[in-house]
Amino acid sequence: MGRDKAALAWRGEPLLSRVIARLSPVADGVWVSTRPGQELPPGPYRRVDDHRPGEGPLAGLAAGLAAIGGSGQVAVAACDYPFADPALFPALRSAAPAAFAVVPVLDGRSHPLMALWRADAADACDRALNRGARRVQHVLDEIGGVEVPAAQLGLEDPERALLNVNDREALALALRLDSSAEDPAL
Repeated sequence: MGRDKAALAWRGEPLLSRVIARLSPVADGVWVSTRPGQELPPGPYRRVDDHRPGEGPLAGLAAGLAAIGGSGQVAVAACDYPFADPALFPALRSAAPAAFAVVPVLDGRSHPLMALWRADAADACDRALNRGARRVQHVLDEIGGVEVPAAQLGLEDPERALLNVNDREALALALRLDSSAEDPAL
């Protein structure tokens, strides 16, 4: 994207704030993992600084899971999913209640940063980082993460729920989709 996605403007608010607003009603708490010194908008969350800044989303995942602690399941949602659907997480839990990670798959693409993870998977994330791995998929392979086709999750619109804005084209598409339908979370 060429800039900080958490701060991308979405109808006058940062994209991070939109994702938090969509998901916080179904969360016991919200933690935001970020690089040290990164400016974030104020909000109802706890900040967790990456303990390995510059090592990508896997380092952020490791820091967030470690901060939450325990062995319970954690809903993980990256800040670049503007249509994050709170119904996704109970559907993932139902699909594989005992898994270390349950990840939706849409059109052959895994979405490990919009998934359920057990908090104690933080150790596996750190081991992967120590080996030089940077892809979240490396951890999923190690812990036996379960991938579930999005079509099996009963979501109203899985394509929309799993649309992330990794580039300007995806952002433009998301903004068009948002202006063409009523969004109850706005």
